[in-house]
Amino acid sequence: MLSIFLTIAILLIGGTHSAPWDTTNFADDEWTEQPTTTTTTTTTTTTTTLAPEFDREWEDLILGGPTVVNHLGLFMVLASRADQILQPAAGYQIQHIQNLQSLRSTLTQIRLAMQNAFQTARDDHFRAQNSMQQIPEHIKAGLLLIQTAPKDLISKLLPYTMRNVERAADEGSLVTKPALQRFVSIGLLLEELVTVLNSTSSTLANQDYLIEAKSYAADISEQWNLLVDLFRKFSHRADITQTLIKNSFIEPINEAQRTNGFNNLSDRTSELSKLIPVSILIDQSSDLLDMMIGTYTVVSNDHMVNQIDAHKSALDIKDEQGRGKKQRELWQSILQQSIKVARLAQERQNGFAATSLERNTEYGAYARVAMAT
Repeated sequence: MLSIFLTIAILLIGGTHSAPWDTTNFADDEWTEQPTTTTTTTTTTTTTTLAPEFDREWEDLILGGPTVVNHLGLFMVLASRADQILQPAAGYQIQHIQNLQSLRSTLTQIRLAMQNAFQTARDDHFRAQNSMQQIPEHIKAGLLLIQTAPKDLISKLLPYTMRNVERAADEGSLVTKPALQRFVSIGLLLEELVTVLNSTSSTLANQDYLIEAKSYAADISEQWNLLVDLFRKFSHRADITQTLIKNSFIEPINEAQRTNGFNNLSDRTSELSKLIPVSILIDQSSDLLDMMIGTYTVVSNDHMVNQIDAHKSALDIKDEQGRGKKQRELWQSILQQSIKVARLAQERQNGFAATSLERNTEYGAYARVAMAT
């Protein structure tokens, strides 16, 4: 933030572009119509993605977090009745389960892995949010320079501003990857548990127990995959933002500086007419990721991190009365938390979508408003 204020202060001290803006080149509604999809191209792939305000899949995915925590608690209540040796099929190579002699031990392994993933994601997400929050400020600083600064000041400050926005985009893309990988790894552990339980032989005495254990394992794996998809969406949105910035903002500006250097009013007007729509998309994209991660963080803090630690006592329940009580509590939590999280996600998404008009107006001002000094 300090670098942005310094840039603007220098602009105000250094003076403004001498030629007045021809505001008739920009219609009032030019920035109000935004595409419903965004196409981003890297060196290897081209991906078409819903525009930020229409991308609502994350609202369903985030429900997997509290649900998986409560389902794991239910599974641990079941395992408190008896332990179970896990029996992989002949020839199957165990890669993730640490102790086949104990289902309880495996559930503890899963609980600790999930808890660690939830806790370490906090730091990664804080850095990702910080990067996304910086991006619009750097974008606006670049537009302000092109709009108002003398040529010599542009040549000095614009490269600095471009480095700042590129660094923020790179950081945001980078820090979303470790959390995703940790969640993917836990997903593989859960899938292996499902596979091994399906090959574990039952007796008349433990047949019902195993059927219930298999059902819980499958449900937990399915719900965890929703979280994996959510984290994959975080990473993908960070990559989209990074690609938009590099290909559609930084590169056009660099090319303009190489060819005309923003020498005259028409050069600046032409470049701003191209940059403002993509600037709106970049701002939307970074704001969407900031909002999604922020919502997940609230959900994780309120319904996941502490709750999963508390579930460790479920393995020590000694009687059916205690198990029944714990099961009722967990099923009630699933219902209550699902409603609460769904409402929160919907409110956050609606609040984000409501910013579109204000954002369009703000960026349109860079093309329409001249600074008179």
